[in-house]
Amino acid sequence: MKKTFLTERQMNRDILLKDGDYESIRQLLERIAAIIPDRRILAELDQDKNLVYYTSKDIFEEVMNLGDGLIDAGLKDAHIAIVAENSVRYILSDICISSGVGVVTPIDREAPVDLLVTLLNKCDADAIICNARFARIIDEVMDKCPRVKTLITLDRPKDGFLFYDDLVKRGAALKENSVYRNLKLDLDAPAKILFTSGTTGANKGVVLTNANLAANVINCMDTIMATPENTSMSVLPMHHATEINTHIMTRIGSGRLTYINDNMRNMMANIRIFKPNCITVVPMIANAFYKGIWTNAAKQGKAEKLKKGIRISNLLRRFGIDRTHSLFADLFAPFGGNLEFIVCGGSMLNPEVVKGMNDLGVRMENGYGITECGPLISMNSETLREHLSVGKPCPGLEAKLINVNEEGVGELCIRGRSVAKGYYKDEEATRRAFMEDGFFNTGDSARIDAGGRIFLAGRKKNTIVLASGKNICPEEVENVIESTLGYADDVVVYHPKYGENPVICAGLYISDEAKRADRDCILSDMKRVNGKLPPYKRIDYIEIVDKPYEKTSTRKIKRTLLPEKCSEDGIKVV
Repeated sequence: MKKTFLTERQMNRDILLKDGDYESIRQLLERIAAIIPDRRILAELDQDKNLVYYTSKDIFEEVMNLGDGLIDAGLKDAHIAIVAENSVRYILSDICISSGVGVVTPIDREAPVDLLVTLLNKCDADAIICNARFARIIDEVMDKCPRVKTLITLDRPKDGFLFYDDLVKRGAALKENSVYRNLKLDLDAPAKILFTSGTTGANKGVVLTNANLAANVINCMDTIMATPENTSMSVLPMHHATEINTHIMTRIGSGRLTYINDNMRNMMANIRIFKPNCITVVPMIANAFYKGIWTNAAKQGKAEKLKKGIRISNLLRRFGIDRTHSLFADLFAPFGGNLEFIVCGGSMLNPEVVKGMNDLGVRMENGYGITECGPLISMNSETLREHLSVGKPCPGLEAKLINVNEEGVGELCIRGRSVAKGYYKDEEATRRAFMEDGFFNTGDSARIDAGGRIFLAGRKKNTIVLASGKNICPEEVENVIESTLGYADDVVVYHPKYGENPVICAGLYISDEAKRADRDCILSDMKRVNGKLPPYKRIDYIEIVDKPYEKTSTRKIKRTLLPEKCSEDGIKVV
């Protein structure tokens, strides 16, 4: 039978949302604990690789006890940073702090020490929660972060640190006279500071309130399409707004089970254990999944058989018969066997991957968001029909364009309850981005069609402006290159100088050494790319690098680190 996809609003209208939308994450926890107390919501592997489950009631009680433990430890109204691996305890710490203890700031655990010091000082951290094995790194920053007085370990005790388990027990002993359970939240008070990725400039601290966080969950429940009773797997780092605010909090608020993957290095091993129906990733990971399927099929001599299976499957699906998971069982096995849909965010989708994954029975949805908006702005659940759009704005948001050019492209601005009030202790940046009428300027160029769908035209800061006045969206050109050069692992388009002249350069990393060495093939393929582009967008020069480009933790290439000049050993295209 054909799979049924509905929004969580549709599936929960008479259950978790019967008393209205969530006003805070704290209320969300209270409601799931009261309505579905025994529902399994979170799960992870312990040290012996055994699955450990947490019900709605388990989560609520642990958050409440941790809250009293932290307050009893003198951390009421404190700014607390989390620098740790993904885990259930990370999630519960984030919820607990932001829902009444103080202000939480998740920070990339892989941040270099100098950047870590900068971010801890920028957010005025009073305490740090970390894994015990990160304690050495934390020790290095202590002298440079004089405000930090308290250190807490998540996974095991360590001298000089408070321990998560002890704080929970401490809070449980105070249950009869609980302070945390009886708190009244100020919905518009700061609850979380999230740092922007820094791919195009210095990291800024986005201040999100309890109301912002809850509104983002409702935006997700209104727009993300899912199958009933589905399970999901958390992969992306939790310091990123997409993962914890959009994916995990929405899953909890929808009463759905989510498996927590501790580290991206363990993703493929753990996905076989968790067997999820859904995974939330960036397009680069989705592309790798698709590429891996066809690479393995070719190695096993099954590529033609797979193509035949797809033709048969597509014919059956015209009559409402879906046999994809049985026909392609061996292909789904490395992904646990149950994968039904992938939610992507962060950049444009490759149309070849969208169609190819759909042919194999995996629906792809593409979300667009930015930290300052909670982060979700829109969701395209119909990528097979229209992959270029990122969908319509969530029902709780308004979108408008300013400074619109003759092509209908302008700067995209968003207003709504999930939109932040500004940047932490940065009035100048706040004035530049947050307008008096409540709209936030995303810094993204876009057009909006008559149906209200948003079509991105690239980051304003990434846009290449030619001497002729023409503008090039590098992401658009990168998408064409990725579709044509299926063997390129990293693709980035930028505007360096070759000698004294600026050029449109395609930077490529190709892990397959034989393909990397075949410069004639690369040149021929890039000429095919140019044939699909208008003259002013065509690639002039190819830079082939021998190692992957440096990326953020969410797998975006750091454009600020790209060279200003081309090397002399690249390939001239025109």
